Amino acid sequence: MKFRRRLPMLHCVFLCVAGSFSLPALSDDSAMDDLLRVLRDRGAISATEYEQLRHSATADRERVSREVSEATKDTVKVSTGKSGLKVSSGDGDFKFQLGGRAMVDVAFYDKDKTRLGNGAEVRRARLFARGTVYHDWFYKAQVDFAGNSTSLKDIYLGYSGLDSAKIKIGHFKEPFSLEEQTSSKYITFMERGLPNAFSPGRNTGLAVSTHGERWGAAAGYFFDGVKNGSSSKSQGWGATGRVHFAPLADKTRVVHLGAAASYRGSDGDNEIRFRERPESHVTSTRLVDTGTIAAYDNQTLYGLEAAAVLGPFSVQGEYMRASVDVSGQGSDPDFSGWYIFGSYFLTGEHRPYKASSGAFGRVKPDSVVGKGGTGAWEIAARYSSIDLEDSGYEGGEEDNITVGLNWYATPNVRFMANYVRASTDPTSPEKFAGAGDEDVNLFQLRSQIDF
Repeated sequence: MKFRRRLPMLHCVFLCVAGSFSLPALSDDSAMDDLLRVLRDRGAISATEYEQLRHSATADRERVSREVSEATKDTVKVSTGKSGLKVSSGDGDFKFQLGGRAMVDVAFYDKDKTRLGNGAEVRRARLFARGTVYHDWFYKAQVDFAGNSTSLKDIYLGYSGLDSAKIKIGHFKEPFSLEEQTSSKYITFMERGLPNAFSPGRNTGLAVSTHGERWGAAAGYFFDGVKNGSSSKSQGWGATGRVHFAPLADKTRVVHLGAAASYRGSDGDNEIRFRERPESHVTSTRLVDTGTIAAYDNQTLYGLEAAAVLGPFSVQGEYMRASVDVSGQGSDPDFSGWYIFGSYFLTGEHRPYKASSGAFGRVKPDSVVGKGGTGAWEIAARYSSIDLEDSGYEGGEEDNITVGLNWYATPNVRFMANYVRASTDPTSPEKFAGAGDEDVNLFQLRSQIDF
């Protein structure tokens, strides 16, 4: 390469070095282009030399980029934060996450006739591992160690390589109920409302789901519980489906509508029972309880759900119904329940909503305690009701009023306070003969962290 004789020796050395490395050492490509352009305009290099150097630099940048990509494709990336420990391969084919949650409750009961028992408990103590294999395969395993025992929560394998559709097989939540689909980490009150007695919860089976920008649908076939024994009895089965639609799904404005149904068969070997705690888990007492319903043929569950978010204000409600077909025992009973609640963030945050899954997610405070902030403060009130009396079955009726205060110190740390007024009409004669109507006052607190 020839340079003009009037080029100073310093410029010659610079250009020779730059030319030998084709200028890849500079990280700012536009700065290098600007430098070459200045040298050309000042006559230090000709227009031909300018084009040669520019093309050479571009080619070497592409070569270096390819070499870096090849060298780092097997690099393991590790990160920590509000979503736990994450490990991934450089090419993104493999991802692994380790996390968990811990919730500690204390409750005080002002009983009427039925003893409930003040106390404290570790409500949840869970660890989970989840990840992806070759992009399209995903898995999760989650175990709860609360209550001095170990219980299986989630363990499944899934495939997501079908555009927006997913297939999942294993033990996981059936697609039923907005409040049930929202994680316990993110629900507004310490416990879900009384109608949760009808939700199938987690069972073992196969489900298919799909979604669009503002809607989603899921359906699956499930066996009841986890069968690890050698009993010859049939396990019981169910087919469950849920659809939801969000005509409005902006960041701080949401309208959610949904419906779900589940048909449960027994094969003649199973029993069912509907009962519920008074929206407090420290006590094991259920004020409403149908007792065991034996020899039933099938049951059908129905659910309707709606929610709206308008900035810091939100409202949510559900109605559920269980129709039981009992063979040879007179009329078939229908049980039902519903709830409605509203919440308001005093500090201006909002409940985040994910339209693809039709569920609410993690609240992120605008200011974080530990970084000079005060966290997010939320007040909420709920009315819930359940009726377990029909066709000769006397499970009782209960109506609850709950008032809650939530302090989100950080996105991962929350403190909760709930006052519950539980009224029964009557308390379940199946379990508490002669108890009659009751009015119980409950006050409970929770500290919660997840990672």
